[in-house]
Amino acid sequence: MNSDRGSGTVLALAAVAMAISVFGVSQIIAQNLLIQQRVQVVTETMALAAADALRGLNSGFPCPVAAQIGQISSVELDRCRIVGFEVFISAHAQGVGIVLSASALAGPSY
Repeated sequence: MNSDRGSGTVLALAAVAMAISVFGVSQIIAQNLLIQQRVQVVTETMALAAADALRGLNSGFPCPVAAQIGQISSVELDRCRIVGFEVFISAHAQGVGIVLSASALAGPSY
């Protein structure tokens, strides 16, 4: 009897399964990279809006304004620190399986 009969089918199925798993993992990584970029952009927007509120260019208090912008974009404000006319914002959002965080600093240029 030939004991190698059907081994090509098993090898082909294993190769297809491996290709699907690699594709799935690469999609998760790509999705997390996109979410990280979005979190960074929203955090920078939050910092700019808070700095504008601090300087009186728009209405509201700086940290609640930043939190409101984050809430609209599904990004949670972690820390809002004001030193002089500079605002430091730290925020996070849930990625695919991990928590992604970002920080930003905004204020008048010197």
